[in-house]
Amino acid sequence: MLQPEEIKFIQENLQQDASRIALSAKKYPNLDIKKLAGQIQARQKLSEKMPVWSSNEAIYFPQQISLEQASSEATALFKATLVQGTLIDITGGMGVDSWAFAQKCMHVTYVEQQAALAQQTKYNHQVLGLDHVTHIQGDGLGHLDQVYDWIYVDPARRDQQGNKVILFKDCQPNVLEILDKVETSKILIKTSPVLDISRAIQELGGVEKVYVVAYQQEVKELLFIKTALSSFDPEIEIVELANSPVSLYSGRLSEEREANMQIAPVGNYLYEAHPALLKAGFFKLLQGEQIWQLGKHTHLYSSNEYVCEFPGKKYSYVESGPVQPNWLKTHLPDLRVNISTKNFPLKADALRTKLKLKDGGEYTLFAVQNSEEKNELILSKKCL
Repeated sequence: MLQPEEIKFIQENLQQDASRIALSAKKYPNLDIKKLAGQIQARQKLSEKMPVWSSNEAIYFPQQISLEQASSEATALFKATLVQGTLIDITGGMGVDSWAFAQKCMHVTYVEQQAALAQQTKYNHQVLGLDHVTHIQGDGLGHLDQVYDWIYVDPARRDQQGNKVILFKDCQPNVLEILDKVETSKILIKTSPVLDISRAIQELGGVEKVYVVAYQQEVKELLFIKTALSSFDPEIEIVELANSPVSLYSGRLSEEREANMQIAPVGNYLYEAHPALLKAGFFKLLQGEQIWQLGKHTHLYSSNEYVCEFPGKKYSYVESGPVQPNWLKTHLPDLRVNISTKNFPLKADALRTKLKLKDGGEYTLFAVQNSEEKNELILSKKCL
């Protein structure tokens, strides 16, 4: 895929502007500059998402859409901790997940429908030293005659016309067509974080477990494990991968439904739940004897005593008041503050403009609907 002189050019120009390089083709008549500029740009963009792949001089990166759809190395390696034995990846793509699975499994079978992408991935896997991965070009659904310990599928959330879809039955491939394999195999399904978890569980006829996977406070993907032991009320586990995988929380939606909601005015401390918990639908479960919610639909929490184990960001209370700038000037002489809105009629930027505030500083201003269902501003300072 990459010749020695191409690798040399890429490494010599790795810190250069890829778009400018693409315009300099006349200077290098013996090189495919458009191709090499694309490789340089990919390495620059993927240095954090795929550090191992982007640092390998011989790796060939496919077209942009495959790069966007591919898992990060962090999420791929986490998925690999969930599987073992033999595995077939029926939606292989650029092969990052298959590469990770190969770190844990006895054997991995990679299947990809696009011939060029399948060829590129086989080359990259060889470059990365994988010797126990079988590469197949074809339709993944057509290669399930053999029994595997695990079947992995990352369906495209678009139909044949390119329109976005929200149901598994409309994805490519149709995940529902392989559910009968649970008698002999476990199925690991990766989906976009925008998918509705409750509806997905129902459509899959129940699952054994759900993972909400986040990286640096951002939900990256949802994972559903379908087995013969599946349930319509599975455990949902929240995992944060930044630094190292940490399980932040786990619970069931039935527990959330049965929990009591506690609403009260702001106390001495404020808590902003990790986005992955809110994605899982855990709102009331975050409360306890010490912690309450500031409003029925205001997902901001408070307590009088500091709760260090709360899964999210923590702040100390400074002062609260009406949606007016006057009272803020005592604490913000330069009118500089970070703004976050929770169940509030204005977005952060619009509120900043209205109050004539600047962005930044050591304080955070929460704009909320409070326990009395009135709009309120709460000034706070992040706990170290």
